[in-house]
Order: sequence, then C-alpha cells, then structure tokens
Amino acid sequence: MVYLNVIIGIVTVLVTAGFAVYMSQPTYQTEPPHQRRRNEEKGAKNGSRPKNNFENQRVRESQPSDLCPLCQIEMSSSNMHRMQCGHALHNDCFQEFRYLRRSCLLCNHIVNPSLPGDKCTICLDPLTKKNMKHFPCQHAMHNDCFSQYLASGATNCPLCRSRF
Repeated sequence: MVYLNVIIGIVTVLVTAGFAVYMSQPTYQTEPPHQRRRNEEKGAKNGSRPKNNFENQRVRESQPSDLCPLCQIEMSSSNMHRMQCGHALHNDCFQEFRYLRRSCLLCNHIVNPSLPGDKCTICLDPLTKKNMKHFPCQHAMHNDCFSQYLASGATNCPLCRSRF
C-alpha cells in the first residue's frame, strides 16, 4: 500500500511538472494579427512615409497634407472641410459623407446630427437628400421650412441655438 502511494505521488509530480513546462512555453502568436501589423509598420525603418497616418491623426486635428479618411488622397488647405471635432475631409467627400454617417470616421464624435430620414424640426416630415438645407452646426431642415424660418427673423438654430 505504501508503494502504491509513492508511485501515485511520483506520477502526479511528473504530470504536474510536464504540464507546467508545456504552459510556460511561448506561443508563436503573442498578439492579435492587426496589432502585429501595426507593430511591423512602426518598426519599418525604410524612411518612407507610412501608407496612412490615421493612427496619429485620430488624436490631433487634421492638417494640410494629411490623407482624407474617405478617399485616402492627400488634402490641401484649400480643398478640405474641417468638421466640429477638428478632423477634415475633402470638400467633395464631405458633401457625400454628410448624408451617410453621423459620426467622424476617425474619432466617432457626432458631426452630422441630421441625416436623410430624420424628421424636420419645423414640420416633422422626413428629410430627403434632395430637400435638406444644413445650418453651419450641421442640423438640417427642409428648404421651404428653412426659408420660412429665416423670414421669421430667426438667427439661431432651432435645435442647438448656435448662431448662423
């Protein structure tokens, strides 16, 4: 009986030691593939500009010579539309973007509060891309409602009260 306990104890120690060695070996994939790619791009020392600078651009305002997040073409100061969050798109890209998505592509800050299908603040009918008029704050209403609103002497957005 004593010999059986000794043999079971030795087998238990060997199995535990083998499991510990197995678990202590490093895995070949220590980080997710997307993180590995980012680290490889950061580590590349070829002296060339990275394909996109969106990682750096997420935390700072857009500048001329940055890539447009939508079309990925370099922006010039004369052809960029700066949004409320500080990021920018090409003027043409912004004209399409304002009807498709509420939040900035880089920081997810709400930059387009009114989209087609939302209700007009004056008549409560749904807005369409063809009949939307945008305020500088990016809230929108129908063209007819907008002209009547201006004719009434209003100088502020009816939703956020910002001047226009």
